[in-house]
Amino acid sequence: MKNIVKPQKRDKNLVPLSREHHFGLLFCWKIRQGLKLGADLEVMRAYVRFFWDNILKAHCEEEEWLLKRLVPKRDLARVRLEEEHRLLKVLVDLVADGSPMNKDLFRVLEQDLVDHIRWEERELFPYLQAVVHSDDLELACKLLEHKHRPRIDDYTPEFWIDKNRK
Repeated sequence: MKNIVKPQKRDKNLVPLSREHHFGLLFCWKIRQGLKLGADLEVMRAYVRFFWDNILKAHCEEEEWLLKRLVPKRDLARVRLEEEHRLLKVLVDLVADGSPMNKDLFRVLEQDLVDHIRWEERELFPYLQAVVHSDDLELACKLLEHKHRPRIDDYTPEFWIDKNRK
């Protein structure tokens, strides 16, 4: 029998960050689809750079900003978050710069980002909800709202769409 993951009860203050994780998972799906369909790697590289510059970089910065205000510097969750963000940035740079590893790096980036998002959703956010006073969480998230700007993934061409399928 499969392990069924129950939906987490998300604190309303974390919902905007949680909602943005959907964009990250969709990015990963697009990368998988592009590889499956044999899309032009240069187009995919440009998309990885676009996604980092327009969505993922700011999202990571906001999460780090939030954790700096909510947990101590040496908190293991904060250390892990910051380290995984650094590693994602390195992978984005390798992919976008056209590293010779090509498709393998796209796969590593896609899998690492999926794993990171799942960790945040299943472990980090419940941890924050358990250790941070709700008033502190609410205040920090309200401050974060003022820094936040809506992000749109409107990249073209849509390399992830199978043009032969009707």
